[in-house]
Amino acid sequence: MKTNNPQNSATDKEIIEMSTGKLLIMSIVSANVYFFLSIIIIKYWHDGWIVDLFNSQFTVWSQAGIGLGAGIIASAIVYLVIKLPPVSTVLSDFSVFRALSKARFSLFDKTQISLFAGTGEELLFRGAIQPLLGNWITSAIFIGIHGYFKFRSAGHILFGIMMFCLSLMLGYLTSEIGLIAAMIAHSVYDLIMLILIQRNKGM
Repeated sequence: MKTNNPQNSATDKEIIEMSTGKLLIMSIVSANVYFFLSIIIIKYWHDGWIVDLFNSQFTVWSQAGIGLGAGIIASAIVYLVIKLPPVSTVLSDFSVFRALSKARFSLFDKTQISLFAGTGEELLFRGAIQPLLGNWITSAIFIGIHGYFKFRSAGHILFGIMMFCLSLMLGYLTSEIGLIAAMIAHSVYDLIMLILIQRNKGM
């Protein structure tokens, strides 16, 4: 199922032609927006401060190792699923996959996009929002904002459920292991998927 929306095509072209400098600036701006929103939420709805979000019984190195493993396993599972029908036939309906499969990013681009997205989004959603709304509601909001909830076919629904489970996993990592583990898992997942998607041109 292909989408021929002129507006989508224009957006895809902008992403394809975006320079490394512009991508880096966009990533930094996005991360700062996440950080600002996190501070606002923490200031008015949390008892502690932002550093308290990183409290964990696990060391930073333990969290890093667990996050790395979780990110690798998650990307392997998702990649295997999206290679098979019915999901493989509907990927082009998701703007993120459509745009990323056409873009030409350097390894530096992929790395910085993954790091800024992984740390910024986890700080906001898992660090600031999840303690207030819980893992399930936070995950639903997270997946909805990313545009992964579509109900057009079994493939769309299966993909949405899979991404929802991925978000739940990140929430579980945060609550049981620590926020750093979730940040690393998210960043590693994004980096691996960026590499695989672009290497296979959206499969």
